Amino acid sequence: MALIGTIRKNGWILIALMVLALGGFILMDVVSNSQRYQAGDVNTLGKVDGVTIKRSETEAYQELVYSNSQGSPLQVRDQVWKYFVEKSVVENEAEKIGLGVCKEELVDLQFGDNISPIIAERFRGDNGQPNRQQLANIKGAIEGGQFTDPKNRAYWATQEKEVVKKRLEDKIIALVSKGLYTPSWQAEMTFKENNERLDFKYVRIGLEKVTDEEAVVTDADYKTFLSQNPHLYDQTEETRLVQYVSFEVKATAADSADARTAVANLVEGLRTATSDSTYVASKGGNYDGSYKKKEALPVFAADNLMGAAIGTVTEPFLDGDVWTIAKVLDRKVTPDSVRARHILLKDDPQLPGSAEARIDSLMGLLKSGARFDSLAVKNSQDGSASKGGDLGFFGEGRMVPEFNNICFNVGEQGKFYKVTTQFGVHIIEITGKKFIKNETALKAVYLTKRIEPGKSTQQAAKDKAQALIQQSKSLEALLTNATQQNKEVVTSPALKSSDFAIGVLGSNDDCREIVRWAFDDKTKVGSVSPQIFAFNDEQGGFFDSRYVVTSLKSIAPKGAATVETLKGLPEAVAKVKSNKKAEVLKTKIQGTDLNAIAAQFQTKVDTARAATMLQGGGEPRMIGTAFSLAKDAVSAPIAGSSGVYVISPMTDKTTVQTPADLTLFRKQVTSTAVSNVRVGLLKSMIKAANTEDNRSRFY
Repeated sequence: MALIGTIRKNGWILIALMVLALGGFILMDVVSNSQRYQAGDVNTLGKVDGVTIKRSETEAYQELVYSNSQGSPLQVRDQVWKYFVEKSVVENEAEKIGLGVCKEELVDLQFGDNISPIIAERFRGDNGQPNRQQLANIKGAIEGGQFTDPKNRAYWATQEKEVVKKRLEDKIIALVSKGLYTPSWQAEMTFKENNERLDFKYVRIGLEKVTDEEAVVTDADYKTFLSQNPHLYDQTEETRLVQYVSFEVKATAADSADARTAVANLVEGLRTATSDSTYVASKGGNYDGSYKKKEALPVFAADNLMGAAIGTVTEPFLDGDVWTIAKVLDRKVTPDSVRARHILLKDDPQLPGSAEARIDSLMGLLKSGARFDSLAVKNSQDGSASKGGDLGFFGEGRMVPEFNNICFNVGEQGKFYKVTTQFGVHIIEITGKKFIKNETALKAVYLTKRIEPGKSTQQAAKDKAQALIQQSKSLEALLTNATQQNKEVVTSPALKSSDFAIGVLGSNDDCREIVRWAFDDKTKVGSVSPQIFAFNDEQGGFFDSRYVVTSLKSIAPKGAATVETLKGLPEAVAKVKSNKKAEVLKTKIQGTDLNAIAAQFQTKVDTARAATMLQGGGEPRMIGTAFSLAKDAVSAPIAGSSGVYVISPMTDKTTVQTPADLTLFRKQVTSTAVSNVRVGLLKSMIKAANTEDNRSRFY
């Protein structure tokens, strides 16, 4: 009580302490953010040759362009970043060399004869060509001042920037492509590479003939590799490798029993339900009203379902990893194929709901006696319009589910039906049905429960992961303990700071969290994360499917490759090891008799007939050496990518007369070079740009 009285008399002290505490939190946040963003601000996602890519711009672009995307948000965000990097690089280069897109050209790219690939893709009609009518409507709305919806205006303005970027990119590629020239000597060389031929025999000794103990790699081997491949593994940005142990969470027999019990408890409710569709929906099931033939039913229950009385509810049966109960509703013979015609209308972007209103109007005309084919020709926005909407005969499952359901399950011949699908709003008329097999189809409702690991199952796997972490305070200890537990330690691919995919772990937010940990300034090489990384079920279940224990194996800094860099890159390590084994093999090969060499290594002598220089494939040293040797000469051992070769030409290489007109081969070389420019120019420009990627600070 005395303390309370003192506080009441000196309330200012309490207020001062609260202010100081609040100030401390704010200061901590400021310091944390300053460390996180360093030289960047909270809106700078990156820079490309001095051009700032703002986070707000990328997020606004993603919202406009990818709002209906079904792809992974992580992949979409990565695509958005790549677009802005490309846009910055292209616009910088275009400005340097004086390229641009004028207003008239931009209009032509959107509405004229030279439609941009961007527009062609997004406004494609059912015939695969740009929907000219839709584009004309949009152009008319813009010119008439009726294109007023703020979101549509923002989308179109953003799309114009995409069109300009693509056009500038095409112009730059065209400039470089038009500047390519193939000299006569190169055309002549191409002719010879295509036409000079040689027969030779060879022995291949596989690298597996040398054990790892015989080919111990040293720093000198790495230095030799670097001198022979000075820039092969230069790092354009820092990469890191993690090693991890994964504990999969697998459902137990008890979990399966729980799932079976869950659906078994619904049997009586489904049997007595007055509305099957309502009951199924209330229990999380799905009822589409379709009829399915025997081959489309669950395999282990098909016979029982086809023979059960109407109204029967089955006992739980296992369909894959799902316990299922079914209620038989009806049976009937369904057609093998149906002929139908339709009228399809799509919503005008400026007038949502317009398609359904027009369809209702057309339905009224049809019911008043109007000709279906005439209305289809005049109104349908579908490739079948020219045929009066006729789709011909088609089998079950060929159309989208809503359309298929009308034609095969509920529709009657000669009546009109309105249905909405992913393509728009349809009027459907069934004009014919074929019954050939006269197979009976079943209509049923299903309730299911997937077998999922319960909380105790998940906790058991998590406890094992936690125990491994507690036992392993370093990567070395993790490797030892994992081996003792017969757990595989997996090495990731080289990871960049903004990556979200890790090999077999997939591409997801959980992988992104591992990458964030690996690139945290506090994470040191050889350390083991104290955190267990839990992975959500890939099929959308509400449980953890695996727990991952992670360690940081190595860091490859940005810049020229070093011996230490190579040691941290599995691909480089494998190549250096292969080179070492090849050198060991070369010292073991005795003599120049191919048969004797083959016998020494328990292999065989092979023959290559009519080989050309272009057939070098993965062994260019071998094929190049073959064409440099005289007939019957024997080569020294040649280190290849998959083994060591000894070769001997059986014939002289064929001599062909170089034609006076090398136009064909000149075009061949030029065409290949142009294709390489189209594929690789932008990538090279991006590689040469000075890019600052700050995405890992935000995501």
